Amino acid sequence: MNFLNQFSIQFAGLALGCYNYNFKVDDSFFDKFAESQVKQGLIDVDIEFEKKSKMLILNFEIKGTVKLMCDRCLDDFDINIQSNERIIVKFGKNEIEETDDIITISEKEHEINVSHYIYEFIHLALPVKRVHSEDNNGISLCNADIIAKLKEHEVIKHVDIDPRWAILNKIKN
Repeated sequence: MNFLNQFSIQFAGLALGCYNYNFKVDDSFFDKFAESQVKQGLIDVDIEFEKKSKMLILNFEIKGTVKLMCDRCLDDFDINIQSNERIIVKFGKNEIEETDDIITISEKEHEINVSHYIYEFIHLALPVKRVHSEDNNGISLCNADIIAKLKEHEVIKHVDIDPRWAILNKIKN
């Protein structure tokens, strides 16, 4: 059995209405995606699934913790993520151009696998800048040895100001 099949939602026999599904995402989920930036994590995914006559509406609520590599010191650290996303699934005979939140599937389909959407939504919830947080005193929790090495190699550029501008700055002040 394919591991990602557990993320399939069978909708063929369901009556019209709302249903709730819960999925647990852990390290084994991220192992299935070779290009994943996340290798470890524990995430709860709650999906409110609404079946209508001509469409499905899926509201994803994603909460949990993932382990990322710090951009500054390269040590791993845990970060909390939270995201709310929505997908509308329409039924059709022809492939219609998809948008970010609207997809079209064949009327003959009887299930939808949400694993790829969960994967994408988790990665969209990741911060752009991934660094350790700071303690109560404003000191970074990054690896102190690495930060010391970075400071050793820090280049401080001294820019000489054109004397004409220096005189104008005196007037300004």
